[in-house]
Amino acid sequence: MQTLSKHRNIAEMDAFIEAQGGIKTKLVDRRAIYESVSYLRSHGFDAEEVQLCLVRYFYVDLDLLNEALTEH
Repeated sequence: MQTLSKHRNIAEMDAFIEAQGGIKTKLVDRRAIYESVSYLRSHGFDAEEVQLCLVRYFYVDLDLLNEALTEH
């Protein structure tokens, strides 16, 4: 499995969001938030980086995000 490169993927996501007209989607489903946190944590992101990353690209339910971060 290819290692996740934080900087490369951030640049790719920035380009993707820009191509979509800068529109962020909602990330409010409990399961989706937990899976996102789990994925990023398993690829070396610390809690603060996970939070910054998800908030940068999605409208996130912050209560659920904080809940997911405290459990991982």
